[in-house]
Amino acid sequence: MHFFGQEYSRRELLKRCNSDVLYRARRIELADGRGRGQKLVEVKTSAGLRASFSEDRCLDILELEYKGINLAFLSKNGIISSALTSPETDDFTKYCSGGFLFTCGLRNTGPSCCVDGEFFPLHGRIGITPAESVSVNVNEDEIVVSGSVRETALFGPCLEMSRKITIPSNGTKIVISDTIENLTPDTETILFLYHINFGFPFLSEELEVEFPKGEVRGRTPFAQENLERHTKISPPVDGEPEQVFFHLPDDRDAKVSLLNPKLGIRAIINYDTSNLPVLTQWKCMRSGDYALGIEPGTSFLHGRKEEIENGYDIQLPGFGSLKYGFTISLEERWM
Repeated sequence: MHFFGQEYSRRELLKRCNSDVLYRARRIELADGRGRGQKLVEVKTSAGLRASFSEDRCLDILELEYKGINLAFLSKNGIISSALTSPETDDFTKYCSGGFLFTCGLRNTGPSCCVDGEFFPLHGRIGITPAESVSVNVNEDEIVVSGSVRETALFGPCLEMSRKITIPSNGTKIVISDTIENLTPDTETILFLYHINFGFPFLSEELEVEFPKGEVRGRTPFAQENLERHTKISPPVDGEPEQVFFHLPDDRDAKVSLLNPKLGIRAIINYDTSNLPVLTQWKCMRSGDYALGIEPGTSFLHGRKEEIENGYDIQLPGFGSLKYGFTISLEERWM
């Protein structure tokens, strides 16, 4: 094992310390506030990565730090238990905690809508669904967290997402691997999005963002007017409307690089555009809601109704499966 520039055998390492001081994973439960009762898996690596994964929210990444620096966006709502959410209404902004990763889907991304008399909430239900069969395994090579979530209805769908999170014990990389299975004989339309959210202090006017080469579009007239500045991060602006841009990368292997030279930290997101063809950029410079979203997904976030009307065609046949995933890597990068 390689730690701090030196090789150690497992025996040599155990002579020096309890390995928990270098790398570990702990399952904890919050005790107060609106997050009371929420179960988290806290992970620490010997290379300076710290993260928490929410068992109550499909094992999404709630917090992320590197070398003691926060990278994640946490909304004004703070951490809210899934028991206090109401996905059958349009109250998303009142219960959205943000977090570094908020998974959207499995049957809707984008605005809420009704299709054939069924209500589909903003960004779907999977991101507020508690995980089951959660497993945490730690060894000197890697930390693996896994579990599954289901989106189901009587006389309706039965979709299961199995998630595996792999983190090197001495590394600064998180690998998310998801498999979505259709457990019925009926074909289901799948919409899916990884809502990856960066916040202060990593997010600042010093941040340099590099997107993969390809077409870029503004979602609204305001965004289109600011298209040439879509990579520029400003200080917070009171009342500033959000801006959303759609990127269509040219290559299958896409990479988004985010470098904060003042902090000496770079984050790199890698993913496959063959199953996540649209990269949404959510640029919110509004005071109090200061965030940057990097969001690989399957569609242009028009909502299930409009996407289907426009010919959206990702269909999961009965008893079939789809695989999605991405990698986030962190590194020190002084200019």
